[in-house]
Amino acid sequence: MRKSQLKREAEGIIEELNLLGLLTAYGDPRVVGSVALDLIVKLDIDIHVLVRNEDLLEVTNDIYRKLLNHDSVHEVRISDYRDQGVKLGIDSYLGVSGNWSIDIWVTNKVEETGFEMIERLRGEMSMEHRKNIMAIKSYYHEGRLLKDGISSLIYSAVVEKGVQNVNEFMKNLDENG
Repeated sequence: MRKSQLKREAEGIIEELNLLGLLTAYGDPRVVGSVALDLIVKLDIDIHVLVRNEDLLEVTNDIYRKLLNHDSVHEVRISDYRDQGVKLGIDSYLGVSGNWSIDIWVTNKVEETGFEMIERLRGEMSMEHRKNIMAIKSYYHEGRLLKDGISSLIYSAVVEKGVQNVNEFMKNLDENG
């Protein structure tokens, strides 16, 4: 399968900022989410890094400073989820297609990463699944509702439960809380 233009652009941004190179010094960084699966609707890059260091705040502080040393990064937001991890966010990074957001999730707990989900979905996702996911994600993006982990719920509903459209997805959400 050919990579989409948006996936190539996202990979270019990751390379331009040397994100994987920077993060490898701290542990195991992997691109997850829509970029990993080439299901990009919203200009958003998610990277999870499983770190070896127990002190997440120390690691995050170091990564934060290195990100800000890049000429094209002017602001980094930090969100501390103590027990699960810390998220570093670059809310606006100018790319060819517009402003991208970049979230780097730093954790020392593998179960808090998206590693397993991405590997599983890569193995199970058909072209029909991809088409249905993109349609549902597009609907939510147009309504500015593609946030707070809804993409993961869409992936699971389509691939694991056979959801095929927005109405079925909404029904699935209602049934599963």
